[in-house]
Amino acid sequence: MTDHTPPPSDARADPNGAPDRSESLADHSPRTDGGPITVLQVEPDPRSAELLEAFAARLTDRVRVRTVDRFADALDAVETGVEFDGERVSVDCVVTEQRLPDGSGVDLTERLREADRGVPVVFYTTCPGEEREAAAFGAGADAYFEKGSDRGRYDAILDRIRALVDERRDREGDARAGVASTPRAPGAPGETLRSEE
Repeated sequence: MTDHTPPPSDARADPNGAPDRSESLADHSPRTDGGPITVLQVEPDPRSAELLEAFAARLTDRVRVRTVDRFADALDAVETGVEFDGERVSVDCVVTEQRLPDGSGVDLTERLREADRGVPVVFYTTCPGEEREAAAFGAGADAYFEKGSDRGRYDAILDRIRALVDERRDREGDARAGVASTPRAPGAPGETLRSEE
């Protein structure tokens, strides 16, 4: 099993440690600690898609997976959300294969980053190799896993997804708290200064 993730910086959560869930806010809606995580899987192979969905359902009650098989459908789903239990919810993380019928995982990651989508992107792919891995990270990917069907691999992927999403929610919660507590600028009634991170 190979998890090729960039080393955590001071600002990143430790993927091997317990994530700090003291703040869990996303998309302007309050979430409780350990709130559900919506994963969009971009996977053209139905068997591979089934495996991630099955392991997520079996190993955790936090992660729910919706699958699309095309680049274009993935962009649409990230933009508009996906449906769970009759409700449209935003995507918290994208898990993508490298090879897609109408593009690539690298192309998808680049488009998400160009659109300023901060959603974490995890590669789970049949495409090993340092060059492809480097291209994925160069495009803005957060993790890169080579495909395999052992439970340990799915444990590692799901742990990484939870850590990435919890870290993002913490950052967004901190940013909102910083904006809310920033004093108004003198002479500019009604305007709030935003602190830069």
